[in-house]
Amino acid sequence: MNTLLHSMVIMKTTIQLLLACLVSQVVIAADQFSGPVLQMRLVADASSEESEEMVVVGTGKETLPVLKKVLIDQKDLKSVRVSKDQLGHPQIEIRFTDEGKKRFADVTRDSIGKRLAIVIGGRLYSAPKIMTEISGGRAMISGSFSEQEAKELADRITQSLKKR
Repeated sequence: MNTLLHSMVIMKTTIQLLLACLVSQVVIAADQFSGPVLQMRLVADASSEESEEMVVVGTGKETLPVLKKVLIDQKDLKSVRVSKDQLGHPQIEIRFTDEGKKRFADVTRDSIGKRLAIVIGGRLYSAPKIMTEISGGRAMISGSFSEQEAKELADRITQSLKKR
């Protein structure tokens, strides 16, 4: 009887250790495959195998075919803040790292007239149109933002910078 009880205690301890190892492996694997928190990707002209349909947050109805290839992520950004344009409308100012500056210049030069999707945590928040090559390391996202919407988007991007 004593041997049986001892065997059951060993078995229970072994199962607990195996479960603890399994849980830690799942956490490590999930962390490795979670990918960037912030992504900038191009919007495709039409749906394809290289794109996924995404609804722009807050619109509830605008759905865009966003290419899966990530061009810029949070490692390429230095800072984000809300500022005002010449007419006093809110805009979001993004400053890039040196590497991000080069990458962003390439993307904007090669994609004039296309839309650049800003995806945070797997959700599409904005897709501004690229009007010109942006090579100075600083970009402005402008549109019909309210002050609150601009602040919320800037805050979300800033939160992603902390996850580098």
